[in-house]
Amino acid sequence: MGRRVLGVGMALLMAACAGEPAPRTSTAIERSARILARLDQLEADLHEESTKLAVYDELDQRHRTTSQIACQVTDEQLRDVRRLAEVQERKQQQKTRNHRAVAVARLSRGPAMN
Repeated sequence: MGRRVLGVGMALLMAACAGEPAPRTSTAIERSARILARLDQLEADLHEESTKLAVYDELDQRHRTTSQIACQVTDEQLRDVRRLAEVQERKQQQKTRNHRAVAVARLSRGPAMN
């Protein structure tokens, strides 16, 4: 009889454990989990946008610096071109004066007799 009682008790205990439903997740917990997941996504998006803004700011700063340097170089080159053009103009004027002086000297000597 002891064994029978023990067998019946074990059967009842196993039936009681097997009959319990799995713990239900409440809708509040599910909603909270969804909100937390969404917040995590928003935080990741915000971090990504922050990184993009930092990159764009750096690119903008580099562009402004490069443009400034390019303008300075262009100004220097234009000054050099103007200076060289003035030097060439003075040389051309000097050549013209020399050619005129030679022509005047030839005319003042008279025609060459050969």
